Amino acid sequence: EFFGLKPEECPAVRLIQLEEDMTKFKPDIADITTDNIKSFVTGVLDGKIKPHLMSADVPEDWDAKPVKVLVSKNFEEVAKNKDKDVLVEFYAPWCGHGQSLAPE
Repeated sequence: EFFGLKPEECPAVRLIQLEEDMTKFKPDIADITTDNIKSFVTGVLDGKIKPHLMSADVPEDWDAKPVKVLVSKNFEEVAKNKDKDVLVEFYAPWCGHGQSLAPE
């Protein structure tokens, strides 16, 4: 779970930068070969491969109401938009206390 892997995805490769935010990278290619691993690691080190975000998909109606739904995949684009004033409320929908913060 920590590595973002499901048993049916194994064997697999992940690269994790053990820094403050524990950035995880996942190769696009499932075939584990020496050349693919070298290419993957080089791509990460060169900044050509984006971090793998464990995120829900962006809901189709995320922008349909005044209160928007943000997930990891659209957070940067929406919350850090310098052309708009944005207030973000974080809540955990699976938590009893967090559910009371959910938009109505």
